[in-house]
Amino acid sequence: MKGQEPVIEEPVFDTAQALAAGWTPGRLRGPSVRRLLNGVFTTSAYADTLEIRARAALVAAGPGARLCEATALCLAGVELPPGLAGPDEPVHIHTAVERCGPQREGVRVHRTAVQLPVCEVSGMPALHLAECWLQVASRATVLELTVLGDGLMRRPRPPEYAPYLVGPDVLADAIAGSHRRPGIRRSRRSGHLLRPNTDSPMESVTRFYLVQAGLPEPCVNYPILDDEGFPVFYLDLAYPEQLVAVEYDGAVHAGDVARMKRDISRRRRLEDAGWRIITASADDLSNKMADVVRSVRRELAARTLLPAPPRVRMGGRNQVGPRRPGGVQPEGLANPAPTR
Repeated sequence: MKGQEPVIEEPVFDTAQALAAGWTPGRLRGPSVRRLLNGVFTTSAYADTLEIRARAALVAAGPGARLCEATALCLAGVELPPGLAGPDEPVHIHTAVERCGPQREGVRVHRTAVQLPVCEVSGMPALHLAECWLQVASRATVLELTVLGDGLMRRPRPPEYAPYLVGPDVLADAIAGSHRRPGIRRSRRSGHLLRPNTDSPMESVTRFYLVQAGLPEPCVNYPILDDEGFPVFYLDLAYPEQLVAVEYDGAVHAGDVARMKRDISRRRRLEDAGWRIITASADDLSNKMADVVRSVRRELAARTLLPAPPRVRMGGRNQVGPRRPGGVQPEGLANPAPTR
């Protein structure tokens, strides 16, 4: 009776592990085995995912290697900006400073000194996520760092209510404790712009452009309460004293008729209560949200948040721009309560 074929439990393995398990060199060259890196393999049962490629890089690097930079952030659940998530993006791993070895295609090896305690991501060893964020600063823009930093502190959502991946204080301490690190100036600039409890990268992008344009910083995920004081929904970005809100429409619910009806009802109730809802979309990115910024600036000025225009000399006498109407708080609906 033919014996049962030896099985390797690990999804990724090297040549030594395969031979120790009883595999033959011929089987490693067979159709059911896929080579990931030189001397590192997986089977056809596993798709070509970032997690599989990350495991391969760790196996190839040997003991002590850890995931880092954008790879660790992505596997932890942080959505990467397009500039850091292209098809040519390598797997980033960290090894000890004293270790050296050949560079492998599709793998970027970092050998910087470690500043923070290490952790695990998707069951694999990794640098602390705050350290990974600091590493990305060597090649990311301030906007990209802001999106990633906000992504580490997403609003806990049901049903898991998962805590922040990195708390605001931890990230602030990591920035303060870093010196002479590549990109540290961009990290510090971005650190002042990070806010916890956002829901999506595009909310962070919209807020970034509003603040960079010199507008006051809006509240993030401002809660709208019912008559009993419980939040029934949240506004992406809001200026509650002026009843101005900015909502990003990603069109992810297109075709969901029930959701569209709820959104229409929600918007109508807010507008009836005096809110001005300004919608941003992906199309606004082409001009850095200039049209959205213009609309927000106009509404805030009309609702008296911004100072009146300065006196200017025209035609030999002082003139003042037209008075803008004062903001009116809807009676009994300072925080409107839409139906559940």
